[in-house]
Amino acid sequence: MAPSTGRVRVQCCTYNGHLAKGHRLTPGAVPDEDLSSWLVPTLGTTTDKGEPPAFVAIGFQEMIPLHLALAGLTTTALDLHDGQLKSVIEGAYSSASSSDSRKGNANADVGESYTLVARRALGGIALLVYGRDCTVTSRIPRVDVATAGCGVGGLMGNKGAVGIRVSLEEEEGEGMSSWTFVTAHLAAHQNQVERRNRDWRSIVERLVFVDDEGRERQLYETGQLFVFGDLNYRISLTTPRKLPHHLLSHQIASLSPSTPSSFTSLLAHDQLTQELKAGRTLQHLAEAPITFPPTYKFKVGTVDQYKDFRKRVPGWCDRILHAAASEAEGDVQVETYSAEMGFTRSDHKPVTAIFSLPSSTALLPHRSPFPVDPAWRQKQLLGFALDRLVGAVWCLVVFAGFGKDARLGTVNLVIAALAAYYRKALL
Repeated sequence: MAPSTGRVRVQCCTYNGHLAKGHRLTPGAVPDEDLSSWLVPTLGTTTDKGEPPAFVAIGFQEMIPLHLALAGLTTTALDLHDGQLKSVIEGAYSSASSSDSRKGNANADVGESYTLVARRALGGIALLVYGRDCTVTSRIPRVDVATAGCGVGGLMGNKGAVGIRVSLEEEEGEGMSSWTFVTAHLAAHQNQVERRNRDWRSIVERLVFVDDEGRERQLYETGQLFVFGDLNYRISLTTPRKLPHHLLSHQIASLSPSTPSSFTSLLAHDQLTQELKAGRTLQHLAEAPITFPPTYKFKVGTVDQYKDFRKRVPGWCDRILHAAASEAEGDVQVETYSAEMGFTRSDHKPVTAIFSLPSSTALLPHRSPFPVDPAWRQKQLLGFALDRLVGAVWCLVVFAGFGKDARLGTVNLVIAALAAYYRKALL
């Protein structure tokens, strides 16, 4: 194994925006949804905050209404979020560094600056990766991006993943390390565990990075891998034992972040925990202990009120997992893994994690669980074409409904078509 060349702090964040519902993630517009509480969770602690992260990777799902996303209109939303996110990250971490400086931390740099390394969207799924200017930005010679849709027909971008791979020159010319960030949105609904597992397989097979020599590289061919997003795994009501709704409600109410053991019983029913142990999904990836409540499905506008359990079973849908080249005990430290319960514009709560891990030029010791799909390019193009076609028609229907009611739009279009037909027939 190649030697470690120092430690790097990495932050990954994920948020399902509930199709935006006409709202913008504007830091100053909603007093109870200050983005810094999500993006810089350590600001609220009294412990040593350490160095600002070298990389900040932010994944969104359902970033904008789906008809606009499929029509390819995510660019404007990305422009909006890029400016806001960068401003919040720089401002918050600069404040933290300023505080450290006043406490005598010689390593604190008061003026933090981050650069957008790359961004990409697929439907309503978006990923933005920022690099800290004083530590990594100037050492990034190459960035690769990839997407894979696995939604309708196994191809469309209503579900799928976006990946960004960053090549980082190690200090003192000690080689190149590879950092891969993937945000995903898998199939919904309580009974679709096998479909979610198939979605992950499709992502592994078709999220392909192509290097300068034309070689196809899968997401596991990296030194550091971070996978996060709305993975949609729910709480099982049947395994490992039956869990009645009233007992589920009681167990959720009994959860306490200050008492990690209070999560043990309910996490045994977590579908992702079960599938990970069985090796049926997200193979070779690890997750820090969960000490926050299920992040879905909340009543919009509330901090802690879930929807009726009989209609929609809650779950830890929003997750962050990782794999690293170095597997020695203690090498990868998860400093923070938390949900920001104060966000109320969505039926999901955003989640963030901060890692401290060695930077290594070695690759993951595990082989990809599935080979490259030989038809991945064709499927990508077909999915793209279907996205645009469905998105354009859907936008037309919504427009005909005066931007509010697709059903009214459909009726209006039918009436217009019939009027045109009879007008032509009568002339």
